[in-house]
Amino acid sequence: MKNQLIEKLRELLNTEDIMSIRDAVREIRGEWKAESAKERQVQLETFKAAGHPEDVEFVYVPDELESPYQELLKVYEDRIEEQGKKLAAERQKSLGLKNEVLNELDALVKDEQNIAKAFGAHKALNERWNTIGDVPGDKYHDIHEKWVKLNHEFFYNINIYKSLQDHDLKINLRKKEEMIEESKKLAEVTSINDLEVMVRKFHREWMNIGPSPRESFKELGDTFFGVLREAQNRIQAHYDEIHSHSEENLTRKKALVAKMSEILTMEITNAATWNRWTDEVLKLQEEWRTIGWARKKENEEVWQEFRGLCDLFFSKRKAFMDIKRSSYKDNKEKKEALIEKARELQNSDDWKGATDSLKKLQEAWKAVGSADPRDEQKLWLRFRSTCDHFFSRKKENYAKVIDEQAQNLTLKEDMLRELEALEITGNKGTDLANLKAFGERWHEVGYVPREKVKEIMDRYNQLLDIKYGAINADREEKEMSNFRNRLATIKGSNDGDMKLKRERSFMKEKIEKLKHQIAQYENNMGIFTGKGAEALRKDIEKKIKATEREIDDIRKKLDMLSA
Repeated sequence: MKNQLIEKLRELLNTEDIMSIRDAVREIRGEWKAESAKERQVQLETFKAAGHPEDVEFVYVPDELESPYQELLKVYEDRIEEQGKKLAAERQKSLGLKNEVLNELDALVKDEQNIAKAFGAHKALNERWNTIGDVPGDKYHDIHEKWVKLNHEFFYNINIYKSLQDHDLKINLRKKEEMIEESKKLAEVTSINDLEVMVRKFHREWMNIGPSPRESFKELGDTFFGVLREAQNRIQAHYDEIHSHSEENLTRKKALVAKMSEILTMEITNAATWNRWTDEVLKLQEEWRTIGWARKKENEEVWQEFRGLCDLFFSKRKAFMDIKRSSYKDNKEKKEALIEKARELQNSDDWKGATDSLKKLQEAWKAVGSADPRDEQKLWLRFRSTCDHFFSRKKENYAKVIDEQAQNLTLKEDMLRELEALEITGNKGTDLANLKAFGERWHEVGYVPREKVKEIMDRYNQLLDIKYGAINADREEKEMSNFRNRLATIKGSNDGDMKLKRERSFMKEKIEKLKHQIAQYENNMGIFTGKGAEALRKDIEKKIKATEREIDDIRKKLDMLSA
């Protein structure tokens, strides 16, 4: 930015009329001060972050572009000064020339009697007057009034003016009277800037009106300039009021600069905080606009500092938002991936597995940061509707399950009454077959409500114990029937899957232990010799067969678990 300002200034200095680039140079100076204010703030933040001792004061170090910039400004100021001196000399020379014209016109007014010659001389003087350039500003009003006055005297004193009086003087009188009436409207003008422009305009137009009748000349002038004086007094009062508050305004503006500096020292790490402090900066800018002017030089300096700090704030905000927008894109992609995974599960009938997976996806969603605010709500609605679709299906299914379980409860209660009424025939084979068939029917009926499982199974087991006891069923039949009932109870519990898994693991470990035990028995048989060894071997063989039967029972139970 500063390189561009230097190049622009260097290019402007190639302009021959140095006065024509003053506004452009003033603008460059303002922008340079704003950039320097930004650099100073950055250096100040770096200084504070370095943790210097309290007795070490911060010193702003201009960058290497400051030197060539100041050199170009020096060239500009030298040329302005040179041009000013040249203009001053030319205006001083013009002043001398116009004074010569005034002296000649004064002599013409006093002495010339020849009308034709007088008018020719007056015309020549008027042409000379118009060709002479500007005079020094502090002499303009005085010399212009002398010129106008002498011109009026010329026309008053020349006899030919009498022949023009009835025409020109009356026209000029009417113009002045109209202008006086028009000037009275200045009292209604509320804008000081407009008022200043209009006062200058009225004054210039009045002076350009020719002479009016002598008898009303002074009265008209007093009236007109009295109206203008009232307007000028209002203008002066306005600027006096501004000057009276300039110190207070400067203090208020410096306070806003201090607030901006304080805001820039904050480490803002999220968009919400940036937005909150952006609102605060906008309020400070709005407050700045409500404060009146301070003295011109100080007002410009404090404004450039304030503007530079505001520019730095918004530059930092833009850099943060650029990074944030990049993270928004990543988060959007992550959330779209989660939506796709949820879609894959929304029609699943694996109620438990899909429920666990969707809950994990919901936790993952919470862990992902926000996407762009324009996308966030849309993404969330898509994700939520997908999850809701699954859970609505699950709810409908569970409603059906509850209804089915209620029906199953009714069926099993009827079957318990049937079992209770079942008569034992005395034919063990027939009775065992009947109980086995009843058990298969019992287990074909689905689950009952969980709160009824224990009650139903306790009644069922009690009745089976009674029936098996009545027919003197062997251990295996009874044990398998009891295990089958226990298995039904486990499957109907809240954590049935986990319990079945533990049961299966326990049985496999038990089989391995029993196999190891058989191996020890067989090993021990080889070491028994002598008297009594045969009896010991037979005892061990019985233990081996009993252990093998136990292994077979466990394997049958494993088959029932896998069914």
